[in-house]
Amino acid sequence: MPDGNRAQFAVSEAGEVIESEPRRKFLARLFWGAMGVVSAAIAAPVISYLIIPLLRPGESNDWVKMGNIADLPLNLPQRLEVGRRVVEGWETDDSQVTAWVVRLPDKIYVFDPHCTHLGCAYRWVEQEKQFFCPCHAGVFSLTGQVVSGPPPRPLDVYAHEVREGALYVVPTPTKQVV
Repeated sequence: MPDGNRAQFAVSEAGEVIESEPRRKFLARLFWGAMGVVSAAIAAPVISYLIIPLLRPGESNDWVKMGNIADLPLNLPQRLEVGRRVVEGWETDDSQVTAWVVRLPDKIYVFDPHCTHLGCAYRWVEQEKQFFCPCHAGVFSLTGQVVSGPPPRPLDVYAHEVREGALYVVPTPTKQVV
């Protein structure tokens, strides 16, 4: 009866004595092979979760629909706010896009809602027909030009376009050319 701790021997066709692999060594290799398969099965979904979103193009669309042009009154600024969801990789960011929109008969202005002096929020004063920044008394015209106060330049604008009767903006401010 063979002992489990001793090596087993076999005789080759040439008559040489060949030591066969011990059972314990075989079971160790079988165990570590199974552990490798299980580890790969666990690691594959984790790696795909981390890597695949980085390889996909972002779902964020720079253009944000602000509303229908027909809903905007002529010559009267409207403060519009819409929610926006930006997905980049595995991060999702919900944010608010705010803009002042002025619809004139021949042109549309879409302004960033921050004063160009120190970034304070300004408001429309209907009696004066001007935008007023309460922080340092900056005043802007209907077209965003500086009327008085310390602002160094006109209101910043958002790139915009009209598609199928709806106003779309890219909420990244750009400086107006004076």
